[in-house]
Amino acid sequence: MDDFYDKSLSEHTRRAYRRVVREFFTAHRKKHPSEINAKQMQAWRDAPIRKRQKPATINFKLSVIRSFFEYLRLDGVVTHNPATTRLVPPPELPEELAGRALTPEEARRLLNGPDRGRIDGARDYALLLVGLRLSLRVLEICSLKSSQIKWSHGRWIVRVKVKGGRERTLPLPDEVRTAIKEYLKLDGKRRRNLKCDGANAFVFQPLVNWRTLEFDRPLSTRLVWNIVARWGDYCGLGKLSPHDLRRTAITRALDKGLSYRQVQMMSGHRDPKTVMKCDHRRENLDRNAVNFLDYEN
Repeated sequence: MDDFYDKSLSEHTRRAYRRVVREFFTAHRKKHPSEINAKQMQAWRDAPIRKRQKPATINFKLSVIRSFFEYLRLDGVVTHNPATTRLVPPPELPEELAGRALTPEEARRLLNGPDRGRIDGARDYALLLVGLRLSLRVLEICSLKSSQIKWSHGRWIVRVKVKGGRERTLPLPDEVRTAIKEYLKLDGKRRRNLKCDGANAFVFQPLVNWRTLEFDRPLSTRLVWNIVARWGDYCGLGKLSPHDLRRTAITRALDKGLSYRQVQMMSGHRDPKTVMKCDHRRENLDRNAVNFLDYEN
């Protein structure tokens, strides 16, 4: 059974899959998978709809269970998959794009929030800048190590491990490298004293961790969410998430006239369609191509 979860190299994804599968079989009183039919699957899908859970959340859970039953079918544990989309259609997703993308002025306000003369402020500024300039996912930010920043062929680069165990290489803009360098300089004494520095040290670390006394560890995804949300609130931008920084980078790149292929290379998306889902400007009707067509010449 662990093979199903281990298909993903992301610990965050493995935990999410385990949680959904556990939730499913707890709801079905731990029945054997072969006892589950499409009618029961439909009832499980409809329960969170009545509780007004977000369609995206329900779709994710259905996709996990669908994949799980397909894994069981291929392994001979069940004869059919009762969770196929033909038998259990997922709820329709809203047409409006999720999340938000900051305007250039809002992005500048956000970056001006942290006090870069303090260790935590310098860290938070560098973290925000990495999200806005490199469009990294929250897990990619958390897992970033000093050894991944290198000088290669006359320029600074950063090698990022992405979902699926792949690795992609991005150019490291001077302002991002400078922000990280200044943060590490301010945090240098603490890191040396606690022996959490060096090439294999995580770039973004919590400043204190007296609960476990493990200091050579990265910021948790929850803490990164808290940092982004706190600065979004402080700067008067309202609710803000790490993925909004990624959306902002993607949307801004397209605003600058870069192609979907170029932006796909930056964001690390396998499918260009996913880039389109993150683009929060092209949905504006004023920018629709219909407005720019004519047949005068």
